[in-house]
Amino acid sequence: MAFQKFEVLSSTSEVKMHALLQATLKQGGKWFFKAKLLDDPERGFVMKETVALDNAQAQMRLPEGMADARATTYDLIQNRSMIVWGEHCSECAAPSCYRACSFYTPRPDGHCRRFTHGQETIDAGLPASTPLTRIAFRRWGKLEGCGPVRPLTKLEAAAEEQAARPALGLGLTFLARREARQRSASHRAKGQGPHGPFDAFLIEGAALSARPISFTLTFVPVDKANPALFQSQFSLNADWTRVSIPVTDIARTIDLTQDYLVQIEPLGEAEGLEVLFGLCDFVTWAKTAQTTTPLKLSAPAAKAKVVVWDLDHTIWDGILVEDGPEGVVVKPGIREMIQALDARGILQSVASKNNHDEAVAALARHGLLDFMLAPQISWGPKSAAIGRIAETLNLGLDSFVFIDDQPFERGEVGEAHPSVTVLSDTDAFTLLERPQFDVPVTAESKGRRALYAVEAARALAAESAFGDMDQFLRSCDLVLTLAPMSPEDAERVYELSQRTNQLNIAATRYSRDDVANMLSDPQGGEAWTLRCADRFGDYGLIGFAFGDPRAGQIQDFFMSCRVQRKRVEAAFFAWLAARYSAAGAQTLSISYQKAARNGPALDLFLGLGFTLEAADDNHGQLRKNLPANFEGSDIVRIHLPAPEPMPARTTEAV
Repeated sequence: MAFQKFEVLSSTSEVKMHALLQATLKQGGKWFFKAKLLDDPERGFVMKETVALDNAQAQMRLPEGMADARATTYDLIQNRSMIVWGEHCSECAAPSCYRACSFYTPRPDGHCRRFTHGQETIDAGLPASTPLTRIAFRRWGKLEGCGPVRPLTKLEAAAEEQAARPALGLGLTFLARREARQRSASHRAKGQGPHGPFDAFLIEGAALSARPISFTLTFVPVDKANPALFQSQFSLNADWTRVSIPVTDIARTIDLTQDYLVQIEPLGEAEGLEVLFGLCDFVTWAKTAQTTTPLKLSAPAAKAKVVVWDLDHTIWDGILVEDGPEGVVVKPGIREMIQALDARGILQSVASKNNHDEAVAALARHGLLDFMLAPQISWGPKSAAIGRIAETLNLGLDSFVFIDDQPFERGEVGEAHPSVTVLSDTDAFTLLERPQFDVPVTAESKGRRALYAVEAARALAAESAFGDMDQFLRSCDLVLTLAPMSPEDAERVYELSQRTNQLNIAATRYSRDDVANMLSDPQGGEAWTLRCADRFGDYGLIGFAFGDPRAGQIQDFFMSCRVQRKRVEAAFFAWLAARYSAAGAQTLSISYQKAARNGPALDLFLGLGFTLEAADDNHGQLRKNLPANFEGSDIVRIHLPAPEPMPARTTEAV
């Protein structure tokens, strides 16, 4: 049968064909129909062939540069998987939503059509072994696949795709889908870990629309009781783009040997946006590709530090501007979640489109206002609100989690801030089980919100102070208390190593055993804790250092950004330099390892007069000759609870 557009089929015809399809499948037979898209100069002749799930073929001529870039993929990879991708809805509650949702458009199998023309396999006239797929997104449309998946050589993958014709690229037939799942299950049953042979997850494609398109890549376990999540964002523009992320990053939170879902979803309003996808699979790089550095997705920090909440239908049921502060009711379980996050030292704030005074009154009425630092309540974009919160708290956006019930708001924030983890309101009840929130509960963590509230008072005082910054710091009466690490400090040092990103010069992440071993180092290494206070209040334990005074070597130093730019580091290293010099060291040296967010740590040491001797682009030694002076070190007073014996003087030097 021939039609001008596949979508013009009446609902009655759809129902009849669906019934015929189901009856045919029960009998083990094959069923398909064809539809021609005529008089469409932009698309040309398109043939759709449906076998349980419809698949389409189309012809398209690629620009020369895109064709060349597309063909290069084959040379970059050695092995790949073959994820079975399907058409899904980001707001799906099938089948109940089929009756209630105004966007429901039935496919031949009765499920909802979220891609305007399905998954179209593109014949670009190229010899490349991996087909192309064109997708025109409708509202809430997303791609979804499943795993585990097995590794295939390029030749094996090409043979399977050839056997699946005409359902190529992302659009495999029903039988191919079933066979792929059976192969994956068999592969897993043999005990072969499918993530082992792979180097990365690769996405390649181009936006066929006028503007770049941003997407969320998500991995979640099929088992809904498992709260694990990996999520990040990427963008495709008019040029052919390859985006990859190391499998090791995904495997930190997702067990790739167990059943999982992988989803690719446009951010924001995607209605009518067209995308050309190539390979979207796990890959092993060919040896010739080892010198090629694929673009890495912007991934969130290992641990969450800030949760930013929406209000209406997220923290409470109801709409504030309609129901008023007295009419909204906190959702069951949300208050307990906010309190639990607070006990773990995870800061919280609000980004809400509401009337400011009414929202503050409602939060206060329900006893939640004190939990929210620097709340941003206005009618502006929520991405801007989150940016202001990050600036106020002096924390990186990659440690932020944003929770909102509205897909538009989640999309707007995700597109503006790709490193922010974006979750729906229903995800709020699983926060404590997620790896990002697996942080210890310590006396320090329980008081973290109060520390940041005091810091806000410090910032306000600094803004209103006259004269230079050093003069203001002198008026603050800063005291730095130094002490050998004790067993009571071990948990806080472990927590600090897990949470500190900006001022972690060696990018260290200690285990609890690592910390315990440093309590008594047989090689003579010293572990010191740093505590700070001023006239506004106590900062708590804010830093840690471990090193060998006789060799002048500092193995590790990390410090909370709460005391950054307050001359605390100058006071500590002036004290440490004097101690190491007295022990016979001629140089103060510390190892440097580059990380995604520890640029401020390198700037700190360079500002203290250290010189970087780089071993390569990512490693080196920072050195400063002894004895040494540190500008501004006298601003902070050093306090030692008890005299510490000095190490025996020796002639050893670095």
